[in-house]
Amino acid sequence: MPIEKVCENCQQPFACFPSENRKYCGLACRSAHRFSKGIPSEGRTPVNFTCRECGKNFSMMKNFVAAYHKKYGRDPWYCSRQCSGVGRRKTSESGNTFVCLSCGKENPKRRKPGGRLYEQQKYCNHDCKVMSQSTKALERFERGEYGKHKKRNGYMWITIPVLGRTGRKHIMEHRYVMSKFLARDLLSEETVHHRDGNRSNNDLSNLELFNSNHGPGQRVVDKIAFIIEMAKTYPDFLRDAGYELRHINDDPREPA
Repeated sequence: MPIEKVCENCQQPFACFPSENRKYCGLACRSAHRFSKGIPSEGRTPVNFTCRECGKNFSMMKNFVAAYHKKYGRDPWYCSRQCSGVGRRKTSESGNTFVCLSCGKENPKRRKPGGRLYEQQKYCNHDCKVMSQSTKALERFERGEYGKHKKRNGYMWITIPVLGRTGRKHIMEHRYVMSKFLARDLLSEETVHHRDGNRSNNDLSNLELFNSNHGPGQRVVDKIAFIIEMAKTYPDFLRDAGYELRHINDDPREPA
């Protein structure tokens, strides 16, 4: 429990704890009382400083300053415990801030129910978090890093992130590839045809745009082109089956 004492220099009362064994109300009175006794020695030469909090000048003896440097590695910042407490609280609060990864604003860190700081805080609110996550997801999508799944009918579906929203947009991959090639959204009456009949082969060279429903199956010319390509790739298998690919201009019966 604090007790009341009288300062030996200014004769003003001050409060302190018994264990502190203080004789002066502050550093200024202690230094003034000691220096008034005579010419100070080299170690008792006063060194002047300016308080960071209140801006007042205060002094400490040179040997005290040397001890302070040895312990803390710097000059004293505050003139009293009151200024030290206020200044340290301000420093602590200024250090407990973060920069939002979405909007770039500096905000104080949120505290948990127990009073502890939420050290891992990255966003100032839920909207900023959603915007940042959807932006990153959209960037990954533009790089071609997106998931896709195959439906029972053979078509491939992909998921497109929506900027600023937690929801996503689902679209068939062949329509997305064609719309990206055309740099516009496809019209409702436009359809995309798979030339080789493989609905999971969504390479642009295998897709063809129709302005109406094209129906199931493949075009005959596409099937013939596929057969010729396979015959050129595997002529031995074709010969074993009793057939041979021959260009019409190679027929000797045809006129030159």
